[in-house]
Amino acid sequence: MAELKTSVQVVSEIEVLIEVEVPSDKVGKELDRQLGEFGKRARVKGFRPGKAPKDMVKKTFGQEIAREAMRRLVNDSFETAVGKAGEHRIVGEPQVEPGVVRAGEPFKYAVRAQVVPRIDVHSWRNVEVAVAPATVDGAQIDKKIGEMQDRHKERVPVEGRPSDTGDIIIVDTTGWVEGERDTRLDMTAFEVKIGQGRMIPGFEDELIGLTSGEAKTFDVTFPEDYGSESLAGKAARFEVRVQALFTEELPDLDDDFAQDLGFDSYDALRQDVHDKLAAESTKRRKEEIERRVMAVVLERNQFSVPPAMVESHMRERARMLVRLFQGQGLSQDMAIQMVERNIEGLRSAADYQVRRQLVLEAIARQEKIDVEEEELADAIVAKIKEQGEKTAKLFEHPEMREAERLNMIENKALALLLESTSVVDAAPAEAPAPGE
Repeated sequence: MAELKTSVQVVSEIEVLIEVEVPSDKVGKELDRQLGEFGKRARVKGFRPGKAPKDMVKKTFGQEIAREAMRRLVNDSFETAVGKAGEHRIVGEPQVEPGVVRAGEPFKYAVRAQVVPRIDVHSWRNVEVAVAPATVDGAQIDKKIGEMQDRHKERVPVEGRPSDTGDIIIVDTTGWVEGERDTRLDMTAFEVKIGQGRMIPGFEDELIGLTSGEAKTFDVTFPEDYGSESLAGKAARFEVRVQALFTEELPDLDDDFAQDLGFDSYDALRQDVHDKLAAESTKRRKEEIERRVMAVVLERNQFSVPPAMVESHMRERARMLVRLFQGQGLSQDMAIQMVERNIEGLRSAADYQVRRQLVLEAIARQEKIDVEEEELADAIVAKIKEQGEKTAKLFEHPEMREAERLNMIENKALALLLESTSVVDAAPAEAPAPGE
């Protein structure tokens, strides 16, 4: 039996066309097999099911037989054909361009596939970038400690005065909408921080000047864009009765405050805040250096990227964001809508990430950077110790081990790139954004 024939044509740096030829004897066998299958179940006028002559079945169902034969021939040869792409690394779903099946002739079709471009990176050594030094000043420390102080403020009952902006008021409410009782507006022990702006317009203003135990009735109107359509734009009346009234007091910034947070003294607290801010600043500077260096290298090395790789990165990031928004309390529909509103930003970021990955892969290949099996094993063991047994289960899969190996190679390539970079401690006039 003749062998399957394939040839690979390079259409562009990111696309190949694999031409496939299935030998005529295999085509004939598949057509005969399909003719037999159709003959078993075909209903031909004047004949009992499965009893019609083959010539009659072929005449009646010839097109259907050819289509099914074509589908089977493609399915049976597709993996072998794609495997002939050789050094070209296919990404995404290859597209089949089918031919026509005819008895006595070879069956020809083509597979169009996106591939990872093989690039040679130049001018990546000795890049010079200007980045502001990592610094921490007293104002930053004061702000961070102020946030800690705010988180530890205490509620104190208000005595001798009515409620005012900034107070926390606990109320029971009874409500009416357009003159009709509406239990949706009834609340018990409902907490409002006056002036925070979380209630419908006018509601918080009406709470100013009340004292504990006092009752008040007032009218407000729901905004036209209110979340509930049945309430949007409608007049409402609330009767509120004050249960309790509190103000918030900040703790003094002294040794007692620091000791409540686990430090020996207020000076020790400030030093700890300074050290953490310095570490964060150093990390941001390192990330900024990397971003600027990559921007320079990508500008010097222009190349096309497969849309399938960009789409894959974008979809994965979109899924992560949807899960994140859902974890923050949004419904799945609202989370998806938020992601969709920023889809172009996600696509731009994905394009940058793909280019960054391909550049680092190319540097690693050019510099013969690799990861030995023992080194990979040590890294996996360290991750399992840090992240637990769930991670151990993941690394039982060979594809996860390979993904980790590739990630380690990229990190080595990035380290080599950054080692050759010259960094000036001065901010440039304008900073290029990621992906630009």
